[in-house]
Amino acid sequence: MKKIIFFAVTIFLMQSSIAQIETFDVTTYTPPKDWAKNSKEGSVNYSTINATAGTFCVVAIYASTKSTGDAQNDFTKEWNDLVVTPYKAAANPKTEITKSDGWQAVTGVSLIKIDSTNAFTILTVFSGYGKSVSILTTANDQSYSKNIDDLLATVKIDKTKPAALNMTVTAQIAAGNGKFGSMIYTTPVRWNVTKYSDGDILMPVGIPKDQFLEIWILPSMNFSGTMEQALQKSYDETVVKLQASKMRDVYGLNYTTTATKRSFKGWDYIRCNGAIHIGGGNAPAEFGLDLFLIKINGRFEQIAVLKKRSTCTNLLSYYSADNLNYHIDIENFLFSLQFADWKDPVSNPGNIKGDGITGIWEGIALTAGYTAPGVQLGTSYKIKEAIFFSNGQVYFGGSFPVEGLDGFNTLVKTEENRRDWGTYSFSNGKGLIHLPYEDIPLRMENNKLILTINKADHGFVKLNSVDGTVINGTYAFSSKDILGQETGKTHVISFTAGGQFADKGAITIMAHPYVPCVDEAAEPGSGTYEIKNYSVIFNYKDGRKIKIAFPGRDYDKRNQSPATFQIGFNDDQLTRQ
Repeated sequence: MKKIIFFAVTIFLMQSSIAQIETFDVTTYTPPKDWAKNSKEGSVNYSTINATAGTFCVVAIYASTKSTGDAQNDFTKEWNDLVVTPYKAAANPKTEITKSDGWQAVTGVSLIKIDSTNAFTILTVFSGYGKSVSILTTANDQSYSKNIDDLLATVKIDKTKPAALNMTVTAQIAAGNGKFGSMIYTTPVRWNVTKYSDGDILMPVGIPKDQFLEIWILPSMNFSGTMEQALQKSYDETVVKLQASKMRDVYGLNYTTTATKRSFKGWDYIRCNGAIHIGGGNAPAEFGLDLFLIKINGRFEQIAVLKKRSTCTNLLSYYSADNLNYHIDIENFLFSLQFADWKDPVSNPGNIKGDGITGIWEGIALTAGYTAPGVQLGTSYKIKEAIFFSNGQVYFGGSFPVEGLDGFNTLVKTEENRRDWGTYSFSNGKGLIHLPYEDIPLRMENNKLILTINKADHGFVKLNSVDGTVINGTYAFSSKDILGQETGKTHVISFTAGGQFADKGAITIMAHPYVPCVDEAAEPGSGTYEIKNYSVIFNYKDGRKIKIAFPGRDYDKRNQSPATFQIGFNDDQLTRQ
C-alpha cells in the first residue's frame, strides 16, 4: 500500500513517454496495456479480470469538480459518495495528505466486500487550482499493485482548464433533446452533454487536445434591472463561478456588448464577448467568455460559452469557436432554444425551391459604403447576390454564403447579420425588397430581374440549379501567389463521376480559413462528395465534413470535365491537369 500512496503523491510531476497517452476531462494518463476501457457517466474505467485465478482490478478516473477550497473536505465528500455509500465502508478512514506544486493529495484505503468477495479500495482526491479530481482503485489481489503504480505515475492534471460545475454527474447524452429548468434545447450533432444538478455542459466530440470549447447552460436568474445590468451581473457571477479573473480590452472594457435585440422567436436577448484568466502563475491561461441572456417572463435565462485562447505557429491567436462548424453549431443551438412557459410564433427557415422569383439572382449594383482608394465618395459597383427564399426572406449581400446553402438556416443567419437580410413581396411582375436601411423596388423584364438601387436600374440573372452536378478529373489551383510570383506549391484535388474525391491541399484553398489552426481541411484526405443546394459537401473517411459554396457560375452540368471551373464564395479557379 505504501508504494501506491507514494506514487499518488508524485503524479503531478511524472509522465510516461513510452505507452499510449490518453486524456479524460482535465487528467492525462497512460492506462495499463490491454485493459478494457469503459466510459461511463462522468468517468472512465479501466479493468482486467483473470478468470482462472478469480482476480480483478478496476481503476476509475472521474471528471473534475469544483473544489470546496479544503482538500480534506473534498476527500470526505468523494469518500462518502464513492466508497461509503456503495460498499458500506467506514466513514473515517486513515488518510495520508501530501502537497506538491500547489496541489494537495488525500489518500484513503479500506477493505470492502463485493458480492461476499474480499477486496480493497484506494481513493486519492487531488485538490488545487479551484478543482478536485478523484481516482478510485478497486481490486481483490495485491498482484495488481504494479499496474496501479504505473498508471498513477503517468497522471498529469491540467492546472489551466476550469472544473465542471460543482455537482454530481447524473447523465450523459450523445445527441438529441435536453432540458434544464424550463429551458428545452437541441444538442448539436457530434456534441456530448454532461448533466449536473445546477447546469448542463455541452462539448464537441473529437475536439483537438490543445483546444477547449464548452457551452454552459446555467440556472435562470431573477433580476429586476435592465438587460445591460442583468448582463453585467451574470458576467460577474460567472467569473466568480469559474474562479477566474477579468481581463480588459484596449478600451478598458471587460467585454464587448451587442445591443439588445428581439429574436424571430419573440423573446429579447443580449450577448457579450469577453476574456478571462483561469489559473495561477505569471502566465495564467486565457479563455474567451461569451454570455447569451434571454429575457423570458421577467426572468433571465443564461448560457455561457467558454473557449480557450491558443496561438498558431505564426503567433496568430485564435479560439476554438473560430472553427466555422463550431460557430454554426453554437449559433443554431442558441436560436433553437425553447421554454416550457413560452410559445414560439410560427416561423420556418426558408429554402430556394419554390415558385415566382424564389432562387438565386446575381448582378452588379452601385453600392455606397466606406471610402477606398480610387472610389469616389465611397460608392462603387460590386457583384451582389439577391437570394429569395420560400418563406418571404431575402438576402441581399456582397458575397455568396461561405458554406453554400445546404443546411442553411435563414432565421439564424438573419440574427447574425441583420443589415443584409430583409423580406420581399412579388406579384404580377413587380415587387419590393424591404431592408433595414432602404426599400428596393423590383420588376421582371424578359426573364431578367430589375432592381432599382440608388435611383438606377440594375439587371440580375438567375443562377441555374447545381443539384446532382458531377465532376470528373484531377484539378489544381495555380502555384503562383496573388502577386504572380511562383511558390512551387501545387494544391490538387481529384473527383470521380462516382462521387469520390481525393484532396491534396485544394480544399483548404477553397475554404479560405480565417485562422489556419482551426482549418479542418488543413490535412489531406479522401472520401465522398455531393453537390446540392449550391454547396459541395465533402464527407471524409475520417469523419470530417466540410461544406464549400458552389454557385455553379458558367458550369455546364453536361460537361463533367471542363478545362476550368470556379468554386467557393471567392470564385477560386481550378484547372484540369
